[in-house]
Amino acid sequence: MKKLQVSIIMVVLLAFFGCKDDYQLSTDFTVPSDLSSPKKVILDVTSSSPITFSWSGGGAADGSYVLYDVVFDKKGGDFSNPIQKLPGDNGALTKLTLSHDQLNSIARKAGIKPGETGTLSWTVLTSKGGDVKKAEVSSDIELTRGEGIDNMPDKLYLHGSGNESSGASGLPFRKASEGIYVIYSKVSGSGDLELKGTLGQDEFSYYLDGTKLKEGPGVIKLAPNANPYRITVNFNTLSVKTEVISGVRCIWGATFGTIGNLAYIGSGKFEARNCAIKFIDPSRPDTNPPGWLGWTEERYYFIANIDGSDKCWGRMDGVSAERPSGNEPLSFYQLGEFSWSQWDHLWKMSGDLDLKRATITIDTNKDNLMVHQFSNITTL
Repeated sequence: MKKLQVSIIMVVLLAFFGCKDDYQLSTDFTVPSDLSSPKKVILDVTSSSPITFSWSGGGAADGSYVLYDVVFDKKGGDFSNPIQKLPGDNGALTKLTLSHDQLNSIARKAGIKPGETGTLSWTVLTSKGGDVKKAEVSSDIELTRGEGIDNMPDKLYLHGSGNESSGASGLPFRKASEGIYVIYSKVSGSGDLELKGTLGQDEFSYYLDGTKLKEGPGVIKLAPNANPYRITVNFNTLSVKTEVISGVRCIWGATFGTIGNLAYIGSGKFEARNCAIKFIDPSRPDTNPPGWLGWTEERYYFIANIDGSDKCWGRMDGVSAERPSGNEPLSFYQLGEFSWSQWDHLWKMSGDLDLKRATITIDTNKDNLMVHQFSNITTL
């Protein structure tokens, strides 16, 4: 039995080595000789129309499959360090189909700015069995990028020597909604500010060309001010809006009495320390209760002076205020901005704040929310 097994193994080995020439991989192939693509494309990242790059000629001598890659370079480049390398459709088809969005990304990598026109060269790499050959021909395609900014960042930062860190670090914006970013910050020194955003691993810069936001390096200048600015960057309208916040106060809804004047302390925060809190009560004349009040009143909101006009910073949903139980999510304390109306957008204070002192803080960017809190609570 053992001799039979050895014999079988010998037969298999002889068959394998005796036939190895018949199964040797052929790498005999030629490269494409003709390339075809549109001569000019006006890019529209919203378009669903495909853009096709195709080629003909060449292939494997034995008729088997070869693999193709398309490489892009700046006009006149030698493709040794291409801007982009993409496999052909399904790897082996003699064409590459791209969307406007994909081609726009390649144009951006080539340094073509939004609204500008530039030319790229492209060619084809053919490979089989690890052997790679570049076509001897190349073709050009002229690309015009659309106006605007198509690389809206996931995160946006305020840089420049005029920011609060004197340029030492970037300050994060809050993403208020899709395409809209907000930051509260003082501006000092030269007043030079820079906008930098990130999208995945890529970083982009933005600047103002007149009043229009564009992609690219540049400086935005703001006059230094003792009060903080609110800077709103709107990629949807390609605009940057700046407003001065000259005062924020926490007030009682019933009497408009001030609970605390919040000063800007940096890093997007306003704070009032050691605020005396007494709920408004008909039995407490020192709380200035109005004559119509027949209950204890603990409702409050904030008034912010923005470019000289008072706005309500209040509760987002506008429903009747309820007293917090202590288990509310952070969003319960989120601030929205509204035209002032006495009985809208109020919160109720927690009952244990009555006859206490507390620090009142507004953080304009906590977990990407603008919220307030009471802390450092002591007996009055």
